[in-house]
Amino acid sequence: MTDSLVAIPATVLEPDGLDALASCVRALGDGRVVLVGAQRGSSGEVLDEFVVTAAVAARSPGSRVGVVARVGQGRAASVIAREATAAQLLGACEVLLLEGAAERCEDAARVITALCTPGTHTLRAGDEHVVDAPNLPQPSQPGRPAVRWRDGAALRGLVDGVPCDLGSVVDISDLDGLPAAHRGTLVVLDAPLAPAPRLAALLAR
Repeated sequence: MTDSLVAIPATVLEPDGLDALASCVRALGDGRVVLVGAQRGSSGEVLDEFVVTAAVAARSPGSRVGVVARVGQGRAASVIAREATAAQLLGACEVLLLEGAAERCEDAARVITALCTPGTHTLRAGDEHVVDAPNLPQPSQPGRPAVRWRDGAALRGLVDGVPCDLGSVVDISDLDGLPAAHRGTLVVLDAPLAPAPRLAALLAR
């Protein structure tokens, strides 16, 4: 069974935005792994999700955090695996949620999962492939980061190399209607793009 997960929406990280985003993580983190995706800078630029999540995790001691990473867009699964491993070693990636077309996410998950195990790996999955590739250092905990992706209302993952439904996905636009933490459920919060302190204020109500 997978963890209880909640994915927070993108925000604008103005000055002090990281502290506000960390307060969002603390507000949502009771019994959940809080997933952080790409945020926006004050000029609209996309900020790297792994860097932002590592910074937020450092400001949220004791919270369980993970990363939402977009598949494709010129970034190979092997690169995502390396970034996810570095984030996991920093305590910032218990779960890696892949975002994109379900088939591409599954292919990427096969490569990432392989690279997060010891040894060198040769593997082809769709457009993703590695040849005699190691991933050093390895994650500090076997099975981490847990790699998941969404396929409609289903939360998917690999079990012994076989893609399986591991839970369900619930989209929430009313932040007052956040359901209780439940293992196997991914709650995706939907809110208009706004500065991080505004989201923190909504969650604190």
